[in-house]
Amino acid sequence: MKKQLMIAAVAATMASVSQAGISITGDSYFSYANNAIDNSEKDANNNSTLEKNADNQRVRLKVVGTTGATKVTAVIRNASQTRVDGDPKSDDKGRGLHMDSLYITTKAGRFNIKAGDYWETTGLGARFKGVGKRNAVSLSTKLGPVKVGVFTQNGSQNASGNFFNKPSTNVNASAKIKGVAIKAVLNPKEFTNLSVKGTFKGITGALELHLDKTNDAIVDDEKNNTTLIHVNGKFRSVKWDVASISNKIAYEGHKTTGGFKNGSLAPLGSMLIGKGARGGTATAVADVGQFTSIVGVAVGTKLLGNTIKGIYTTNKMLLNAVEEKVSGIELIVTRPLGGAQLTANFGKLSGFGDTNEVMNASNKGLRLDVKF
Repeated sequence: MKKQLMIAAVAATMASVSQAGISITGDSYFSYANNAIDNSEKDANNNSTLEKNADNQRVRLKVVGTTGATKVTAVIRNASQTRVDGDPKSDDKGRGLHMDSLYITTKAGRFNIKAGDYWETTGLGARFKGVGKRNAVSLSTKLGPVKVGVFTQNGSQNASGNFFNKPSTNVNASAKIKGVAIKAVLNPKEFTNLSVKGTFKGITGALELHLDKTNDAIVDDEKNNTTLIHVNGKFRSVKWDVASISNKIAYEGHKTTGGFKNGSLAPLGSMLIGKGARGGTATAVADVGQFTSIVGVAVGTKLLGNTIKGIYTTNKMLLNAVEEKVSGIELIVTRPLGGAQLTANFGKLSGFGDTNEVMNASNKGLRLDVKF
């Protein structure tokens, strides 16, 4: 009798958990980099704010509560700071444990609704990839084969009353026609973003145009349009990618201009470009917005259980008010490791003139990624 009661109690507990609709997933990374490329950012006293060597770690937990058609998502994240290491050498130090994002998704008739604080990418991410949306609401629905939607955010203000993100509203439409995905995003006051992506005979091609409607804060009366072209495919056991990104205007590395600094985009999977990619890339020395032009090719294959990838880019980069014509070479080796993924990478920049000679060097890194 006691055994039957125990079994019934366990079954009831399991049913309660199941009905609650709670799921917990997550990811983490640990990385170390030996950085010889000297692109140190400066503080107000002209002191270097970046370490030559960098160690970094991150753990995120994604908790989703579901009831009916409604989901509440909370993402909790740590920074590199712990009680063991209260002052780690990383760009995340001092932030400790915090809420990364918090939002709700639900349905109202034919409309899908998303509201809260979350991350989102516009188009293919050439200009806005993984950008924070604060106090935001988006609604979308389908009209035949076309999905239409509207997004608005009030922005958030700090203690001084300044906006982190200014209030804005976008309208968007997307459709898939004969395997080709087409999307348009229109912000009446700020930009128009158009993207097309499709696959034909095993080759995937993508094009994105980001057209500014506002004058840039750095160069008067100029609009910073951005173009991305990306083509990739596979020949036998070799995967290949070709990409081109152009910005009408580039910014200095230490400056942040609204919507300008895209640190989450890493062209061709680069670990030299895109400081904020993969949650944080310790060997990266620049962001896409620091270049007026990036043209590159990548090839990769599998060998002895490893995935080996080589990247070559030829670029025009703005640094210390000088536009430099430089090249980058990278070798990235990844290997499964007990349910995790271990990555070793080497990257080198060349072609900088006397003003920026310290950039003609190499960075090396190790990184362990885990998803659970």
